[in-house]
Amino acid sequence: MERARLGIYAGFGFSVPFKERLSLIREAGFGATAIWWEEKNPRIRALRHQAPDMIRRTGLFLDNIHVPYFACRDLWSPHADERADAVAMHRLWLDDCARHDIPRMVMHVSLGTSTPEPTSRGLDSFIRLVEHAAHAGISIAIENTREERYIDYLLNGIDCETLTLCFDTSHDRLYAPEQGGLLARWRHRLSALHLSDTDGRRDQHWLPGEGVIDFAALQHHWDDGFDGVYMLECVPRDRNEDPRAFLARAYTSLAAAVPDADRLPKKPVDPLVR
Repeated sequence: MERARLGIYAGFGFSVPFKERLSLIREAGFGATAIWWEEKNPRIRALRHQAPDMIRRTGLFLDNIHVPYFACRDLWSPHADERADAVAMHRLWLDDCARHDIPRMVMHVSLGTSTPEPTSRGLDSFIRLVEHAAHAGISIAIENTREERYIDYLLNGIDCETLTLCFDTSHDRLYAPEQGGLLARWRHRLSALHLSDTDGRRDQHWLPGEGVIDFAALQHHWDDGFDGVYMLECVPRDRNEDPRAFLARAYTSLAAAVPDADRLPKKPVDPLVR
């Protein structure tokens, strides 16, 4: 049975041509995917606008783009020109979502320990982004990374359904002071999931069940009313593994990590190209 709400990130760790990669994802039973929205590599950047149509032709649902994080710290900068440039960059990416009918943009809101403290200046940057996204009919999903306080600050400061949470299970295990605490606080704002496992030391991007995360302990946060895509953000531990074998294992591990996967309502998939 096809489960359109079970997905895997398109960059799943193999050197396979993009079109073939999509076909392999579809053949494995997944119904959805997400892609990295490259900005700095000219070759990849030139191809990114072709990707959404290729995905839909394969019959997959494109749930989101994950935008680069090099500009996210400048959204909090004390310098108005740096904030303005960072806002302009993210607004262009939101315009790309609208252009390609992609429902959400996943982004980071802090970068390592060098991000300025959360202040009203940064909040204003995100208010401007949320206003732009709302006008375009796109949601912004902010991902938990090393510093949950930025997520709390923004979701507390912007009470708008356009600004949502992307919850990453490995980041939560590695960096959160309380496992699942962020999800417990902001479950009602959850719109995207990044599911992967870890050894508890590094962001390994392993399949669920290969590391130390207790997915059963997290399930109750998303098994009541979450209508988004359960998205794996994983790569193989053995890069010599056959990609079909990896995707088969990935599908099985994701189905096991998702409550009542057999009874998930299917998310509409529109294969039409505009």
